[in-house]
Amino acid sequence: MRVSSCLAGGLLLGSMAWAQAAPVLTVCAEPWAPFIDIGSSKPAEGLVPDVLGRVAAVQQVRLKYVFKAAAACLRLAREGQVDVLAFASAADSPPGWVQTRQPLVFWVLSAWVKANSPLQSYDSLDMFRGHRVGWVAAYDYPAALKAHTDWRRVDVLDTQRGIQMLAGGRIEVMFDDALATEGVASHIRQQVKRLSPLLASVGQPLSLRPGLETLRDAVDVEAALLRKHGQLDHFYQQHFGISLAQVLQAVQ
Repeated sequence: MRVSSCLAGGLLLGSMAWAQAAPVLTVCAEPWAPFIDIGSSKPAEGLVPDVLGRVAAVQQVRLKYVFKAAAACLRLAREGQVDVLAFASAADSPPGWVQTRQPLVFWVLSAWVKANSPLQSYDSLDMFRGHRVGWVAAYDYPAALKAHTDWRRVDVLDTQRGIQMLAGGRIEVMFDDALATEGVASHIRQQVKRLSPLLASVGQPLSLRPGLETLRDAVDVEAALLRKHGQLDHFYQQHFGISLAQVLQAVQ
């Protein structure tokens, strides 16, 4: 049945009016592909914006994305200017904020060494005794790494700088994820290698302000569905070359 132009116009105006009236929730995050990043043709892209977009459509809310450093996001949250932190634990959130509970986003850590290192696979942290370990002060490393005292920490600015220092022999080990060499020159990438298996996996929950418990639960349901149907496993296989089972086994 054809819809008259007047009726179609009315439906469009009604839809626009709803969109303008729908509550707006602000999500604050650091760009962190493939989980969340500044979109080329939309406000944000990645696993988390995909999940939040589907949930927001059902919840009838609109999403606004703000990309800033983690400390700046937390400050804005404390000031009541953002509704969702991607990503923060309860300890790193304002009082009363709630966190997602289903597996979705993990920081998956491996040991990176020089390509000519005699080390072939990761066994335990003890294998790095006496080594010069690149250490990014801004990273929230797992407790087991932070508590280790048998190596010498060498401060590095960020992952990219750490990989460059590793290739140049200024450090002997760098703890980071499988994407650590992205953005560095190919001749540098060829000078380092990643040891398998994972040494740690750290959950990165979404944190939501009080009053958004229903939205939090909806995100958890969506995450559970992704896991049930194998899509979450495919995501980690595609981007990190590891299975979801491996990720969960290495959780710290």
